[in-house]
Amino acid sequence: MAAMQLTRTHRILIGVVVAGAVVIAAIGFVGSYAAVRELAEQKGFGSFSAVFPIGIDAGICVLLALDLLLTWIRIPFPLLRQTAWLLTAATIAFNGAAAWPDPLGTGMHAVIPVLFVVAVEAARHAVGRIADITADKHMEGVRITRWLLSPVPTFRLWRRMKLWELRSYDQVIKLEQERLVYQARLRSRYGRAWRRKAPVESLMPLRLARYGVPLAETAPAGLAAAGIEPALLPPA
Repeated sequence: MAAMQLTRTHRILIGVVVAGAVVIAAIGFVGSYAAVRELAEQKGFGSFSAVFPIGIDAGICVLLALDLLLTWIRIPFPLLRQTAWLLTAATIAFNGAAAWPDPLGTGMHAVIPVLFVVAVEAARHAVGRIADITADKHMEGVRITRWLLSPVPTFRLWRRMKLWELRSYDQVIKLEQERLVYQARLRSRYGRAWRRKAPVESLMPLRLARYGVPLAETAPAGLAAAGIEPALLPPA
């Protein structure tokens, strides 16, 4: 699949999002610096308390930027992301401790870091999707409406999709339709007990379909073994 081409509108939106994320990060840093520094002074950090908040926030930014870069070039290292969120949680805890036991003040200290986390997670999701699409490795998801309307068959369909690396949702739906049509042909021939009455050769295509073998390749022989005209199947 060809690489995604960014239009001028895309670039403008990306610039706005990046600028907004930088503003959010800057506001969060300015808001938490004084509280974390005072807490560090209370804990006996001395002169190091002036640079302690800077070190934490700079570490978060570096780790997240490196995580985005490695995700983009398809060599992600999950420990970077996990460590960054651990440092973010620590910053929230440090700020909350400065406002404790006021619950409102503690919650207010958490708002900006949460916004920053959501923005970075959205960026990482987009980068990961673009990297997968560029490398022709993107796997489409199953529609939520199908999960709601038919959960058990959808789980089986999703399982086959993941097991056999079927990336296209439309392709999986087509294979499922072929399987259901094939079963309907056997049921019309042998009745409700078609699984017991049908020849083994006619059941084999259904078993092979569980392992990702398309029925278009095996259905003609199976239907012939059951005495059904293969041309009755819809074209692939």
